[in-house]
Amino acid sequence: MSSHAYSLFERHDGLSFAYKVLGRNQHATPLVMVHGLSAVGLIDWMPLAASIAKHRPVLIFDNRGIGSSYIPKEKAGDTYDVHDMANDVVELVRHVGWREIDLLGFSMGGMIAQTVLVTPRLPFKIRHVVLAATSAKPAHSDLLQAIPQTPGGELSYEDKVKLVTPFVYVGYDPKFVQDPKNKEILDRRVRESVESRRPARTVQNQVGVIAGYDVRKQLSSVPSTLPVLVFHGTLDRSVYYTEASYIRKGIPHAQFLSLDGVGHMWYDYFTLDWWTDLLNRFLDGGDVSSLVPSPSSSPRKAKL
Repeated sequence: MSSHAYSLFERHDGLSFAYKVLGRNQHATPLVMVHGLSAVGLIDWMPLAASIAKHRPVLIFDNRGIGSSYIPKEKAGDTYDVHDMANDVVELVRHVGWREIDLLGFSMGGMIAQTVLVTPRLPFKIRHVVLAATSAKPAHSDLLQAIPQTPGGELSYEDKVKLVTPFVYVGYDPKFVQDPKNKEILDRRVRESVESRRPARTVQNQVGVIAGYDVRKQLSSVPSTLPVLVFHGTLDRSVYYTEASYIRKGIPHAQFLSLDGVGHMWYDYFTLDWWTDLLNRFLDGGDVSSLVPSPSSSPRKAKL
């Protein structure tokens, strides 16, 4: 189970999506947060989503077939692509009933978000977009080689920890992993990975989604009037930093923040308040350039 309490969107095609709407400030534009490969959104977005929700409504959810979102048995063998996953987001927002949203996509979630952006005739308006540590095409990455290959037979809890640890660690730079101050964060992320439902079949399907994805030619349809924030860590091993250049070329008016010394799991770097301030400031129409640490400064460590 992804969380102790969540809502369930049971779609007409049999797919069900677990989601939560956090926050009660109905005067602010709601934020839809889309997570990435193997992620369980109801777990992995925390505590960031809860912090942002103090200022605006936030929708988090588990992508199809993972966490507490399920694909019916008769569709278990079906393949799907990024357009299908983008439609999942569109249908979920329609179900929640929002007519105007802000959109944040991280990693594969950023690929899904970009596909939503170039989808014609959306049933809602997108006011701001944040694209975090993502790409406009199949990304150069160390992540796929680290995906756990589950051996046959029953595994002990300790065996599962050993299996997923390299996959979790590739989300960070080596210095972050080696710093004792970050042990609590890393142990929590490993524990969450082991204790939540992340089926190998679903993860492999997501790998196929990424392999078949390329939105570079369509990005020119993103209107210049739509504020877009792109940020990427220079030490990202899961989606190489160079991938940001394709988005910047396709959306030339986007504001780009280079995060020196940061790995893929950006929100586990710096402090929770720093990220909350940056995202809320951008979503409220403010300038975020002054919040970016200088290249000479070392990353502060996150506290969960």
